[in-house]
Amino acid sequence: MKEIDRKAIFRLSVLGALVSRENLQRGDLQQIIHELAQQRYSIPDSSRTQIGEKTIESWYYDWKRDGIDGLMQQKRNDRGLSKIASELQEAILNAKRENPKRSIRQIKQLLESTGIAAKGVLSRSSIHRLLQIHGMSRMTGSASLIEEKRSFCAEYAGTIWYGDVLHGPAIPTPQGIRKVYLVSLMDDASRLLAHSVFCLGETALDIEGALKQAVLKRGLPV
Repeated sequence: MKEIDRKAIFRLSVLGALVSRENLQRGDLQQIIHELAQQRYSIPDSSRTQIGEKTIESWYYDWKRDGIDGLMQQKRNDRGLSKIASELQEAILNAKRENPKRSIRQIKQLLESTGIAAKGVLSRSSIHRLLQIHGMSRMTGSASLIEEKRSFCAEYAGTIWYGDVLHGPAIPTPQGIRKVYLVSLMDDASRLLAHSVFCLGETALDIEGALKQAVLKRGLPV
């Protein structure tokens, strides 16, 4: 019978609440990991008593990929199989772990837009190869999970703004009593309310005027 590393047994015991669940609903994974990280443990060959959330998360995905073998203490031999710098490798893997449905293109855009990777440094083939090494090259997600479905949603702040008009009261103006409209502009990704202004109309010209004010307010080129 194959002897199991005692550290692998310990790691599996830490993951107990995760590996014993048949299905995890949205948000369950991070919530359980957070709760596990708050507990104190008798860690083999260590004076520490707590384990970081990222470490627990990596153990979980190691177990998902290779079972108990993935939790056994062993030398990492996969680093040499990728030419990507080790820091970028971790960023790519974390991006995929945070959202298993992220495509290679989305991961590349995320790292470049946040400044973690310079443009042109990462190729889609190198990201794909790294994900393959870790058994994460396919989009994952249970069909039983209830998810919000949108026809389109911008992934990054500042990509798309959209406008909304709310009918307001009638007020006295130099042209007599006029109805006003509250025109608001919101960022699609961050839900930031970029600008709101009362207008005497709700036409495209009124919204365009509000948009120009919002752009100037944020210091963006018109």
